[in-house]
Amino acid sequence: MSQPLAPRKLSPSSLKLASALLAMLSIAATPLKFGTVAPDNTPWSDELKAIQKRVSTESSGSLEIKLYLGGQLGGELEILQGVRRGRIQGGGFSTGALASAIPELDVLEIPFIFENNEEADFILDNYLFEPFRKLFEQKGLVLVTWAENGWRDIATRSKPVLTPADLKGLKIRSQESKAHLGYWKKIGANPVPLAITEVLSSLQTGLIEGFDNTPLFTLAAELNTGIKHYSVTRHIYQPGAIVFSKATWDKLSESERKILMGQGNAMAPASRKAVRALSEQLLSILKDSGVKVLELAPNERLAFKAAVAGYEQEIVPQLGGESRRIYELVQEGKKAYVARKKK
Repeated sequence: MSQPLAPRKLSPSSLKLASALLAMLSIAATPLKFGTVAPDNTPWSDELKAIQKRVSTESSGSLEIKLYLGGQLGGELEILQGVRRGRIQGGGFSTGALASAIPELDVLEIPFIFENNEEADFILDNYLFEPFRKLFEQKGLVLVTWAENGWRDIATRSKPVLTPADLKGLKIRSQESKAHLGYWKKIGANPVPLAITEVLSSLQTGLIEGFDNTPLFTLAAELNTGIKHYSVTRHIYQPGAIVFSKATWDKLSESERKILMGQGNAMAPASRKAVRALSEQLLSILKDSGVKVLELAPNERLAFKAAVAGYEQEIVPQLGGESRRIYELVQEGKKAYVARKKK
């Protein structure tokens, strides 16, 4: 009678290969969780659904993204923490939220640092994408592309805001960002840091008197139901970013990474165009919903800028990391943009 074969011992290199394959298979078998506070039926969700569909098609179903929209996985900071720890595989965030992990991003949140859309796009794509890609990686994140939140305005539930003096002592929800908190204090408001998912209830209970955000997010999150006035101050241009967890990324094959990365930052122009195309229409919808839209004249808007003159020099040293270098790159980009326009 033949003896049973003794089990073969695997070499260390074979064991390592087998472990890697098992890790890859376990990732592929489980949908990649992707969290965001962006609501459904918006240009943001449309972009993410297009990525979801493309990834499934190009990977023949071996990679599946499961979207959790509208804060289903928590506020931005909660989702971000989950992504950094690898419990959530990816996310779409405002740069204000990402600044909690990458302080250099708060440079982009400085009010009036960008003059217009074209200047912001030029600087973000040509001067800041690569430096930030490296900074993201250091904090456990893989930067795929810039996205678009847009220009933030001031919304209030009782008192209209037409001048910086109107903000004196007003309880304003602030994004949990050093640049935002410092701005509100500088201009004389009383900032209350809150997750975006808590804003509507806080308006309804009187915990806050107002907030700042874009027309699109204000409507998409139904924040317009808690306000009476919307002042078009355009005081902060805020990008967003689509990221993946580096912990997840490192376990994927090169071909899987290419699929998830797609066109990379070449996706940014379409994202921006989709959000910006709605700008005027959204203000009309706000008006139709019963909100009084206050469109500031150029000199009125400049008064807000003058009220925080010198803020850049105060806040940049407080941000930490390589914020000074990022600020200098922004200034370098602004000069290059002006020179380019003159040609």
